[in-house]
Amino acid sequence: MSRSMLLAAVALAAYGVVSTIVAMAVAALWRAGLLDGRQWAPSTTAFRLAALRLLPSTSGALITALVILPVFAAFEPVQASEAAGPLLIGLALYGALLVGGALLVGLRTGLITYQVERAWLGSATVLDVDPPAGVPAYVIDSISPIVALVGVFSPRLVAARAVIEACTHDELAAIVAHERGHLQSHDNLKRWLLTCTPDVLRWTAVHDRILAAWRDAAEDAADDAATDDREQARLDLAALLVKVARLAPASPTPAAVSPFADLEGLERRVRRLVASETPRVHSSLTMVLVTVMAGVAILTVTAIGNPSLLKPIYDVLELTVAFGR
Repeated sequence: MSRSMLLAAVALAAYGVVSTIVAMAVAALWRAGLLDGRQWAPSTTAFRLAALRLLPSTSGALITALVILPVFAAFEPVQASEAAGPLLIGLALYGALLVGGALLVGLRTGLITYQVERAWLGSATVLDVDPPAGVPAYVIDSISPIVALVGVFSPRLVAARAVIEACTHDELAAIVAHERGHLQSHDNLKRWLLTCTPDVLRWTAVHDRILAAWRDAAEDAADDAATDDREQARLDLAALLVKVARLAPASPTPAAVSPFADLEGLERRVRRLVASETPRVHSSLTMVLVTVMAGVAILTVTAIGNPSLLKPIYDVLELTVAFGR
């Protein structure tokens, strides 16, 4: 195996191992209830849960790129050609499966979103709202009362004609304000990334629970952005959610779509708006994330400043390369 192929195998193997270790830690902490975000403000919850869910893949990528590869490249002879053992090959295939599977899911969900967007905008007309939406907005002909922000990198606001005709000016303004909250938080991009994050956690029930908790928090944060903590505005928004949901049965939406009145979680949102509860902020997850990222930063600085101190890491890598051959 050439040096470049060996480096690629080590990188894939290291990513798979590191991301899996972090994923197992996240799963254990989540199941233990130590990362429960019900006492956080919704915007804080959404940010922290997104960071938590992306932690295994980001940690794996950073440690591999900034620690493992530099150490291995520094000590591995430049002209070396070495046979890899079955352990390294197996771990590299595992890492490739994680990355390749995530890429396929990302491409699939991105393509579905693009196809839905094209279908909706095929006969759309420009929607002129006051105050402005801050994003291209369109009226579409749809049997479903869809009002949503659609698209990953350049989101557009779409609203079914039935919703436009059934809502007053103030109600349309509230809908636009809610979707603007999703836009400013880049929720469509986050939703897409969380759906296809390349780690083993994506194959477990913990992934579904964290993603569901993030969706709830993102919707609550957008509701808060639309109402600005005004009691009457919250009551009006709750009534509007019920009104839009009753127009017609809603259909499933792809990953990169933020619907206004998603039936899943609708009752919870309405109850929360009516209750007007103000959650407390808890900082335990922030400490977990900061600790992990600080550890990565310390390892990186150490590797750059004095690679010889990390010679034991290279020795372990060499044992992995040679194991079983």
